This record gives sequence, structure tokens and C-alpha cells, in this order.
Amino acid sequence: MNLLKKRAVFSTIGCLLFMNCLSVGSNKVSYQTPDIFAALKEYKQVKSLKGKAGELLGYIYVKENKKYTNGVLSGLLVVKKNGVKLDTLYRIDSKGLFNSKGKLELKNEPKGYYEFKLGKKPTANEDWFTIEFVDSKGKSFSDDNNYLIDWDAKNKAFGYEAAP
Repeated sequence: MNLLKKRAVFSTIGCLLFMNCLSVGSNKVSYQTPDIFAALKEYKQVKSLKGKAGELLGYIYVKENKKYTNGVLSGLLVVKKNGVKLDTLYRIDSKGLFNSKGKLELKNEPKGYYEFKLGKKPTANEDWFTIEFVDSKGKSFSDDNNYLIDWDAKNKAFGYEAAP
């Protein structure tokens, strides 16, 4: 091979290598997984709920009402990670208490409703929690307005009942 042909071959190979380097640098692949809990940025996690055998049932996330300084809440979610999405297992807001299918279980009366508080916080391996409805000053009404939200293992769902 003569000198001119060698230069042309090396020149072509050099150009191809250079172009390959440029294209590799511009095709960056991101391996970051999306933060599925980012949708809950207005909420804060307060507790995880576990079943009798210690299995994770879900996490309690609460949305504080900034109008009060004594732990009054305007929203509560029990959520569980399911692959790349969050399943809402239970929800409490100004409209009422909702199950995992979004069905209203207990309607809040708009007149006289001033949010709620998380009652006795569950400890490790507990599958329940309580809420207390509050008055306009953020104080609990009475024991008659306390509800127990607990895990029904048979139906694999959270439900409510009047707190004992």
C-alpha cells in the first residue's frame, strides 16, 4: 500500500473514532428511578404500619393544617409502594374517610368540621391508628368523635370503627 492510501485509511479510521466518541458523549442514559413518594411532598411520613407477622402494610402520611400549632391535620393517607406506583390504602380529608377503592365510608359534616388529629400513635408491629375530630380551636371534641382505623386481615383492607 502506498503512503497516500495508508494516510487515507488512517484518516478515515480516526474520523470514525472521533465521531463515535462524540455520539457516545451525547447519548447519556439515565439510570435514576423516579421518586414515587415525591407526589406526597405536602405530606410527611409519621409511621409505618405492620401486620401481626411483621409484614409491611403501609405508611401513614399526614398533611398538617398550618392554621393550628397543636398537630391538627387536614389530610391523612395510608400508602404502600407497589412497583413503580403508590397504592392508597386509606384516605382521610375534609370530605370524609375513604377506603382503598375510593369509596366514602364516613362522611364529614361540613358544618362544625374543623379537621382532625392523629390519636395514640401505633408502635412497632401495630396495624391500627386512631383519629380524633377537633373543634374550631383545635381541641378534641370528645371520645365520641374518635375513630379506630385498623387492618382487616381477612379482607386485606383498612376500615374504621368507633374507638373503644
